[in-house]
Amino acid sequence: MTEKNIDIWTRMYEEQVRHARHHETLRAQATNLIVVISAALLAFLSSTAVSADRKYVLGVFIIVVNVYGLIMSLKHYERSRLHVTVASKYRDVISDNSAVDTLKLNDTRDAGKKAHEEIFPWVANVRAYAMWSGLHLVLAMIGGFVAFIR
Repeated sequence: MTEKNIDIWTRMYEEQVRHARHHETLRAQATNLIVVISAALLAFLSSTAVSADRKYVLGVFIIVVNVYGLIMSLKHYERSRLHVTVASKYRDVISDNSAVDTLKLNDTRDAGKKAHEEIFPWVANVRAYAMWSGLHLVLAMIGGFVAFIR
């Protein structure tokens, strides 16, 4: 494979990584907005005397907005993973065709990943999407307490 071909594969890889990063940015921005809305509503509920009917309505709204946030977060995660998966296929081609003295790009990447996992053995296995999803679940449960616990 020529250097020009590797450059084309590299640009395709970079484009997929850029798309994955974009979905992660969108997910973070949407989650931040939903957390701010939920926090503002909870602050409002705790700072003023609110009737039971309004507590119910605001609590249900907190539940709905966080269920929506959970679904949106998972969708952006799915789209991000799509682009990462496609990028990894491009990276495989680049790795196979740009070895330096039998040392491939993916071999070096795998060695770095293994070294990282040895430094952070249990945290490396915690999935970030599960943490983001958990935040929406916790806020939805708080909304449930506000709406249904009197």
